[in-house]
Amino acid sequence: MKQHKKCAAKNNKGFTLVELTVAMFVLTVGVLGGMIMILLGMTRDSTNRMDTTATNAAQAVLEQIAAVPAGTSPTLTVTDCQQTALSVTTVGATGGGTGATLLPNGDVDFQAAAVANYEISYAVCGNNLLIAKYNVRWHITTLPGGGKLVIVAAGHPTLYNKSHAMAYIAPVTLRTIVGL
Repeated sequence: MKQHKKCAAKNNKGFTLVELTVAMFVLTVGVLGGMIMILLGMTRDSTNRMDTTATNAAQAVLEQIAAVPAGTSPTLTVTDCQQTALSVTTVGATGGGTGATLLPNGDVDFQAAAVANYEISYAVCGNNLLIAKYNVRWHITTLPGGGKLVIVAAGHPTLYNKSHAMAYIAPVTLRTIVGL
């Protein structure tokens, strides 16, 4: 019986230094992993907000162009949040179309030079008094059936202000067919 009490007393000494070090390492890895996930979540939230705003800017121009009957090609005026009147050309062309340069996949090429009258700088005002300017470009192809294929894209501000960019964000591209 005395032998049993001696063993029990030996095991009550507590943690060793090695066990404490391992426990601290595991805790540190867990906390740092959680912090990284929070930072990534905040970054994605900001990216999603910019993506949604770019979609809204492109949609504002697309809706104006889509409201024009396919057989006409007037110059429209779009007003952004700063009450700036921006001219939007609705002239299309058969074949390859006219307007912003397109990539092989049909998206607008923001690396190419802007085509006159087919590009605007559209301001979007936030509720925190910040203003973001989106580069909006469009391309219009007149279809054989009399309709128009309209492609409108909005490039994010980070494409043009590399000092504040956290990562590359692809431009938003919207397409519609008018008059068919």
